[in-house]
Amino acid sequence: MSKSATIKTALAVAPENALMSAFVVFRDKLETSMIKAAEMGYDGVELALLSRDQVDLKSVKKIMKETGLEIPMVSTGQIFADTGVNFTHPEKEKREKALTDFLGLMEAASELESLVNVGRLRGTLNEGSPSLDYFNEYMTRALARADELGVTIALEPVNRYEINFLNSCEQTAEVILNLNHPRLTMMPDVFHMNIEDPSIEGSLWKYADLISYVHFADSNRWAPGRGHLDFQSIVSALKQTGYKGYVSLEILPYPEPDLAAREGINTIRKFL
Repeated sequence: MSKSATIKTALAVAPENALMSAFVVFRDKLETSMIKAAEMGYDGVELALLSRDQVDLKSVKKIMKETGLEIPMVSTGQIFADTGVNFTHPEKEKREKALTDFLGLMEAASELESLVNVGRLRGTLNEGSPSLDYFNEYMTRALARADELGVTIALEPVNRYEINFLNSCEQTAEVILNLNHPRLTMMPDVFHMNIEDPSIEGSLWKYADLISYVHFADSNRWAPGRGHLDFQSIVSALKQTGYKGYVSLEILPYPEPDLAAREGINTIRKFL
């Protein structure tokens, strides 16, 4: 029997100097993007950040209060994309830099009452290297700090064309269960699931107890409705599992940023 679910919508945005590799519709002052997202009807805004100093917490909290927006997620992919540091890097200095930068964003997430994600920041597995040991070490250290800050970490499966480690929900679930920490959850992205998972809906059902946050984008990383994914079926599956979190649009700004953002929420709204 399905349970009733209240699913909220978020839009991923980044500061004006964000790399083009950031999958966001708006690259602008965060406060400006937040106001636009609120006007379009989003419940929250996901902040794609490189470092803690990119966000003026006082100003963001002011806009949150004025608009009713939440900041459900601080995403960390820009750390990897900009600097190449990660938790499995063969050089200890770069592993430490990855953790230091991540902890800074975790502190921001704590102040905003947000989740924080680990995507490509986890790094890759390298043959003949203790990279899996490095991953376990740095995730364990991050989780210890998560306990202190009261922050939940969402580990994101990422497809094989972007990274060689934790590509599917099944692989990610196994690692989460092995680390066995109450503040470690899963953050599926239907764009990646379309490549790696036998069934998007099936994985949402199978790993429902681990899922804290979901990324939405169509099969081409454009707004939902611009590709071939069946969002009616995907949203229905989420509802039936009793999911009560956010679906966040992490999409490319095509054909034009405002249009992409509006189309995305209008498409998803029909099914919510």
